[in-house]
Amino acid sequence: MSNKKPGSSFYYNTLAQTAGRLLYLLSRVGLPPLILHYVSLDEYGLWSTCFLLISYVSMGAFGVSNVYIRYVAEYSVKHQYDDINGLVSTGLMLTFAFSVLALGGVWLAMPLLLKSFNVAPALQHTAEVLILGTLATMLLDMTLGAFSYVLHGLQKIAEQTIVWIVSFLLETVLIIALLVYGFGVTSLLWAFLARYIFSTVFYIILCYRAIPTLHISLRLVNRDFFSRFLHYGGILQLSGLLSVFMYSIERVIAGYLTGLGAIAVLDLGQKFPVMASQVFSSMNASFLPAITEAHSLGKYQDIQRLYLQGLRYLSLLNGLAMGFLAPFAVWLLHAWLGHAEQLESTIMVMFYACVGYQLNVMTGPLSAYYQGINHPMRTFGYLGWQILFIIGGLAWAWYYTGFDVIIIAAITMWARALSALVYLFKGNAQLGLPHRSFILAVLLPGAMPYLWGYGIMLAIEPWLVQLHANRWLLIPLLGGIGLVYTLLTVSFFYQYMCNAAEQVLIRQKLRLKA
Repeated sequence: MSNKKPGSSFYYNTLAQTAGRLLYLLSRVGLPPLILHYVSLDEYGLWSTCFLLISYVSMGAFGVSNVYIRYVAEYSVKHQYDDINGLVSTGLMLTFAFSVLALGGVWLAMPLLLKSFNVAPALQHTAEVLILGTLATMLLDMTLGAFSYVLHGLQKIAEQTIVWIVSFLLETVLIIALLVYGFGVTSLLWAFLARYIFSTVFYIILCYRAIPTLHISLRLVNRDFFSRFLHYGGILQLSGLLSVFMYSIERVIAGYLTGLGAIAVLDLGQKFPVMASQVFSSMNASFLPAITEAHSLGKYQDIQRLYLQGLRYLSLLNGLAMGFLAPFAVWLLHAWLGHAEQLESTIMVMFYACVGYQLNVMTGPLSAYYQGINHPMRTFGYLGWQILFIIGGLAWAWYYTGFDVIIIAAITMWARALSALVYLFKGNAQLGLPHRSFILAVLLPGAMPYLWGYGIMLAIEPWLVQLHANRWLLIPLLGGIGLVYTLLTVSFFYQYMCNAAEQVLIRQKLRLKA
């Protein structure tokens, strides 16, 4: 067995993924205004709809990916590399068969899909190309993405992240070039395909470097490995499918009631909160292999320490992002999208999205803990409560207010926030973590940035109103305000919310002298 300390790669992997996600956020922020310059709002809504549809189909990989990550982590710490060969061979066979069936099923269901999403006749051919093209690309990634998940299970997440960064930067350059040369909305599809072909090739190369004895063969397909995918993976598959449904439920409802324009408004309004949460939710990717390793070695105190420390900083970092986005929603969206009247409702959508997505991300470490100790059924707790709160909110709106984009965004925000808190408090009790410790160590650091954000906004809002700044002046102004806000918030946390031992640990991690 390995003698290294469990979770020893956790902080390095977390830093790499967080930095990668931040770069991804920066690369994506400028794309929607550029895309909307070359394509219509309905075409942009169609592109968003493609990802709504393929998100459900691609969930066929959710259970599979977690089987790879968890069991590769376990087999590698025990040096059982032959088992890794059998696991990957079995997984590739299963995902290839699923991909063929999924692509054929969507092709047959295309007329129904176009009708369900009220696609205009002039856009139907484009819709068919985009839907089938994006689906085929995702199925390629779902199948050959096995090599990415193997790297993840080996805790070589930093290397995996470097390939991912180069691939999405390549996609960004191709999108811009193809749009400029007149390829329209299909520019997004061709750039998307190029990104995944590039990343897949390099993941395969890195896997064979990490495991020189890696061997893929139909002869290695084994019933025991199949049962891993069927039982452990099947539970997580259902959980993942429900998670995606609840993650995008507002788009489904809004699209059904009002069409593609409403989906576009939700996509634009949630863009900053979703991408900000994704930057720091990348920490969650490091929890599963680290907890699995500690569980395999019987280091249970390391699991509790890793869980509490990781959740504390995940709460702070997400609060740091959302605590700025929520109070400055008006100014950020005006700087990003201008003053288009049809997009004004994105301001309220963005406001409601902040708290919901912040708490949604915080459920990740607990779910990783359940998966790492081989109790994936417990992850359904969060989904069950969320479904209950969504149904209650929809019933309330049906009787009292009716439905529009803002009401739907508010309902889903409350559902995500309340269900996350119930899930976390129940999970903490199972981990032996006192509620008071959780509130002080985790929830307060996540809530504190909002006080700084709203305080700064109230202090300078009259000046911003009188300034009548255009978007090009607002961008550097908001950047400067955000920098001041970040420095004040982080300094307050370090000085008043960390004890002496934690301050020393932070300085060590940042390689600063005391």
